[in-house]
Amino acid sequence: MKTSLYILVTNLFILNIVQAQDSHFSQFDANPFYINPALTGERLTDYKGIQFNASYRDQMSKYTKFPSSYKNVAVGVDESISPKFSLGQFFYNNKSATGSFNTTGFMVTGAYKLIDQTADAGGHQNLSVGLQMGAYNKSISPEQFTYDAQYSTNSLDGFDRTIPSGETFVRQSYYNFNLNFGIYYRVTSKNKKNTVFGGLSLFNITQPSKSFSGEYSALPLRFNLHAGAVCIVTKQLSVMPQILYMNQAKATELNAGMLMFYKIDGTLYEPIYGLSVRNKDAIIFQLGLRYQGITFRASYDIITNPTKVYRNKGLEFSLVYALKKKDRLPKRKAASAPSSAVGQL
Repeated sequence: MKTSLYILVTNLFILNIVQAQDSHFSQFDANPFYINPALTGERLTDYKGIQFNASYRDQMSKYTKFPSSYKNVAVGVDESISPKFSLGQFFYNNKSATGSFNTTGFMVTGAYKLIDQTADAGGHQNLSVGLQMGAYNKSISPEQFTYDAQYSTNSLDGFDRTIPSGETFVRQSYYNFNLNFGIYYRVTSKNKKNTVFGGLSLFNITQPSKSFSGEYSALPLRFNLHAGAVCIVTKQLSVMPQILYMNQAKATELNAGMLMFYKIDGTLYEPIYGLSVRNKDAIIFQLGLRYQGITFRASYDIITNPTKVYRNKGLEFSLVYALKKKDRLPKRKAASAPSSAVGQL
C-alpha cells in the first residue's frame, strides 16, 4: 500500500512539473525552432535552401517499470524566400507519464534580416529578429494512471490494470494560443574559417493558462540565451563549441559542449563526435554522420544527479536535411553570364 501511494503521489508531482515547464532536447542545435524563432532560415553550411529537421527523444522513466514513459517529437521545415525574409513551420508532440499527459502543437515561424547581403555584400553578418505563433493542445488522461485498488502481488510492477480502479476521473483537454520572439546575430571572418553566433529568445509571451481546473494559472515565460562558434581547424577537422542557458520560473538549465566534424579523405563523409554537460543533471555523448546536406546524430544522456529519481537515461535522434539554394537569377542573365561566373553563384 505504501508503494502504491508513493507511485501515485510521484505521478501527480511529475505532472505538475511537466505542466509548469517546457520540454527540452539534448541536441538543441538540431531543433532551431525550439531555441530561437530568429534562427528561421539560418544556415551555417553551404546548403542554404529549404531545410527539414526532425528530433525524437525517448527518456525512460525510473518511477515506473515501464520504458519509454517520456517521448518528445519535433518536426519542422523552413526556407529563405527572399534576401530578408524566411518562413517555416513546425509540429511537436510531448508525452509523459506513460501517455497520461500529452501536449501537441503547431507553430508558424518567420525571421526578418536587419543585416543581409544588401548591407553586407560578402554575407559575413546576419542580424535577424524572429516571431513564432500558433496553437497547442494539452490533455490529461487519468485512466492511464494506476491506483491503490489495482495493487497486485502477482504483477511484475505490483499493479494489475485489468482490475477496476473505482475512480471517476475523466479525460480533460484544452487549446491555447502562444507567441514566441527572438533575436540572433552571426559574424563570419573574411577567410570564412571562423564563425561566431549567439541569440536571445522569449517563449510563452501570451502566458496561456496551464490549469485543468478551469482557474487561470499562467504558463511561465521561458528565456533562452544561446551562443557558439564554428572553427575550421584543418581541411579535415572543424569544431563547434556551443552553450545554451534556459530559465523558466524557478527552473534553470545550462548545457555546454562541443561537436567535432572530421572529413574522411577522398570522400564527402564527415563523422561527428560530441560531448556536452547539462549542469548538475547529465553527461551527453553524441555520435553522427554528415554527408553533404544530410546530418544524422544520436545521443545518450547519463543522469548524474541522484536526487532526480523520476528521471533516467535518455536516448535521442535527430535528422537535418538541407538542399542547395536555387539560383534565383533571371534565365536571360544566367545564360549571358560566363560559365565561370555561373559556377560561383
